[in-house]
Amino acid sequence: MKRFLLLALLLPACAYFGPANDLSTKEGAWAQARDAATRTAKVYNVLDDVAFATATWQSSEVRAARVERLAQWKGMLPAEKEALAAKEKAEEADGEEFLLAFFTDDRRANDLATDRGTWRVSLLVDGTEQAVAAKVTLVKKDPTLQILYPYITDFDTLYRVRFPKFPGPRPLQALPFDLRIAGALGTMKMSWTPAKPAP
Repeated sequence: MKRFLLLALLLPACAYFGPANDLSTKEGAWAQARDAATRTAKVYNVLDDVAFATATWQSSEVRAARVERLAQWKGMLPAEKEALAAKEKAEEADGEEFLLAFFTDDRRANDLATDRGTWRVSLLVDGTEQAVAAKVTLVKKDPTLQILYPYITDFDTLYRVRFPKFPGPRPLQALPFDLRIAGALGTMKMSWTPAKPAP
């Protein structure tokens, strides 16, 4: 009887140690925006894996949806949410950006953040090369990132790949474009096409 009473007293308290919410990263506005902006490419040598790449273009839709999701998760105050949204808008205005999860069978080839690496990373717009990556930086993996982007594995190296802002008269999202990673080991091309207007 005493055990039953003790359990009954403890059960309500257990609820405080569960997840803050049940917002899935496999559905909802965030998942839709992320998945629409994510592409994957692979390089094989016969049957052997050489390299895998998964990239999410940090479009305005992705940035806005991520702000909403993080604000919900963290219970942000309106001022905090506005500050985060402003930061995202400033980064978007500064250049084109991709979050890239990269795996190579040979660890020495996972070197995108070096000046003399194995690979050349470039942005092609409508089939024509526009720019090489202006900056590639390593990103530290953390639980929030791996929940936001569930394709990130423990074997991946995570990079932030930035290009100059596309200078054309039409925004990048209105044109077909490719993120290309090329080198002696092979070429990976991830392609995005403009969304078709609703009928």
